[in-house]
Amino acid sequence: ARTRHEERVRNPQPFFEEVVRSFSCGEITAAHAVAELQRIGVRATQAFLKRAKTCLVFGDNIPHYSECEDGRGRPGVLSEPYERQLAHMVKYYIRIGVRLSQKTVLSCAKNFYRDEHNADAPSNALGPAWFYRFLDRNGIDTTLYDPLDTLRVNSATEHNVRNFYERLARTAVKHGFAEWNPDFDENERSSQMIMWDESKLHRVFTFDEAKLLLAYEKGVRGVRILTINGEDNPRPSVTANDSFAASVMGCRNLAGEALAPYFVCNKNADVADDFDIPGTIMDTSTGKPQEAQWIRGTSKGSFDGFHFATWVIEHLVPCIPNVSPENPAIVICDGHYAHTVDEVLDTCAALGILMVLLPPHCTHLLQGEDLYHFGVFKGSYRVARAEAEAAIQLAAGWFIKMHTHEGVAASFGQREFWYAVRAAWEGAWTKEAVDKGLRMQGLVPFNRAPLWKHFPQHARVKPERSVPDAASLAQAAERCAERMSIPGAPGLRVIAGGDQSTFDMTFDGSAEAIARAPLNMDTLERLLGKVQNTNSELSAQDTGVIKQLILDAQKTITGKLVVPKARKRKTRRYDLVDEATAARVEANLATLKAAQDKRVKRKKREHDAAQDNCDARFTDNSKDIAFVDELRRSLEETGRLDKPLTRGQLMMAMRAKRIPLPQGPNLEFLRNKLKEVDEQLYDANMATIAQSNDQRHEKTRPAQSMPAETIS
Repeated sequence: ARTRHEERVRNPQPFFEEVVRSFSCGEITAAHAVAELQRIGVRATQAFLKRAKTCLVFGDNIPHYSECEDGRGRPGVLSEPYERQLAHMVKYYIRIGVRLSQKTVLSCAKNFYRDEHNADAPSNALGPAWFYRFLDRNGIDTTLYDPLDTLRVNSATEHNVRNFYERLARTAVKHGFAEWNPDFDENERSSQMIMWDESKLHRVFTFDEAKLLLAYEKGVRGVRILTINGEDNPRPSVTANDSFAASVMGCRNLAGEALAPYFVCNKNADVADDFDIPGTIMDTSTGKPQEAQWIRGTSKGSFDGFHFATWVIEHLVPCIPNVSPENPAIVICDGHYAHTVDEVLDTCAALGILMVLLPPHCTHLLQGEDLYHFGVFKGSYRVARAEAEAAIQLAAGWFIKMHTHEGVAASFGQREFWYAVRAAWEGAWTKEAVDKGLRMQGLVPFNRAPLWKHFPQHARVKPERSVPDAASLAQAAERCAERMSIPGAPGLRVIAGGDQSTFDMTFDGSAEAIARAPLNMDTLERLLGKVQNTNSELSAQDTGVIKQLILDAQKTITGKLVVPKARKRKTRRYDLVDEATAARVEANLATLKAAQDKRVKRKKREHDAAQDNCDARFTDNSKDIAFVDELRRSLEETGRLDKPLTRGQLMMAMRAKRIPLPQGPNLEFLRNKLKEVDEQLYDANMATIAQSNDQRHEKTRPAQSMPAETIS
């Protein structure tokens, strides 16, 4: 036996007539009737239902449901086979990573339309609206393209991730921080490549920076708040318009200890004397838990080479007992420019800090601070901030209602800002949080967790545990140089390329031609030696001719690559290995500080130059003063101006009073600004402008508007 629904699907006409009668009686609407028919597979329009209702009213037979040929909506621009083929093509390119724009897809659709109809599509048929309907019909969506995503996809490869762990393992084993695990199984997910020395885990550090803003950050997800359904719920009205910004350095070691935060601010931090955010590591210089530090930094509140070197010297090194080049510590970080400045690297080497850099654009996979700590910290900070703003609004509302009866809620300031930062920081850098971050990073235990998580099908290869000694490397380099090079130019034969059995002195500026020049010189030197050989069968005259030709050719080659006087270049010496460590550090810091001061002075100089062009406050204005005096004298004698002031004359009036102006002010702005500078001159200028406009209207008035008697 069939169900009622199956019977209606098999023979829809009785149900269609029943729906038409219900619609005629007003029991259901037309839209409801169309929806009921769709449930059994009948596509009918509201117009067709109204036609069937009319037939029923006049006593005619209800038409058959199949007479509704057009169904719902108008036919598609492209037929189903063509649209299906276009969707197949678009999905194919998406799957292989080819990005198709809206313009490209619409161009393909127009080609399909032209092929189907032998004519161009109407101008409004294949546009953005059709494009988005096409995507919706075929299960395709759009997403925001971020160039950083491409960099991460290209850089975060299996090779780079595996190579990072192997580099770190070799560095740790070489300096006695760990030992190779003889039972390491490359096919086992939990197998450890190296076994850390428990007594040296507190000497291996990782760190990263994060940015904090007092004002609201754009594009950052907020926190959820309670609302009442069906009501217009007011939002918090607490503002935060201060431009205060800071960068915080978060650092931890493999023993689970975290350093106190180190803040670089764009303004002086408003922090109470007894306010602190302590770390969980001991400061060897004081014997107490390390305290947070606040310093004034760049205008953007970010780390540069100088501030990073200062953090290393004043914040990191005091937490490492007896650190020196003979007893080093390992620091794992990203390749930010502030971490890789020459002076910074030299300072770290002098202090005994071995830096292991992460692969570029791989911090989202390999940096524990990004994987866990800063995510927890910023989420907790936003919650604490929302709670503080709600409390400010509640308390301010009570005071306004009960006492002041006027005013608005105070802004979210530095006091509340630092309290929210401390509350969030203490929860994100506990011993348990640090241990979890290290497990996610695959460092403790050293099981390379990100490699297994993101590349489960990675190649199962054992790492190169032994590093060739210096003698073996030197011998290999010598053998390679003999095959590829000439004396003093390693690898030159490979760069020159081509057939080196022929002598070619052509010099076109290419890398191959430049590389051939030393090879040609070497060939000429050997030939000159043979010519000068006393056992040669050549006569003295022939020998002299050939020798002169060889010398001329050598001079020609040399002249193309070497100028008579070498240009002087500033060089930096790195052979100061005999100087004391303190002297090296001070010299590097002085260089970094000088570079920072130079940048600040350059920016100030550029700003002052731009300001001079805008308002000319720092130029001689004696001519401008004389022009204004003459203008006032003429105004006192005649009581009016001869003609309206031009833009240049108005600028002279502003310069006479040294009035600051924006860049490129227009004429209307200068006329209004004149009222603030000289109201009498402003009134006279406006009267002259009105008189000039009246005269212009009189000249342009049509002849028909004039009295008849005035027309000759």
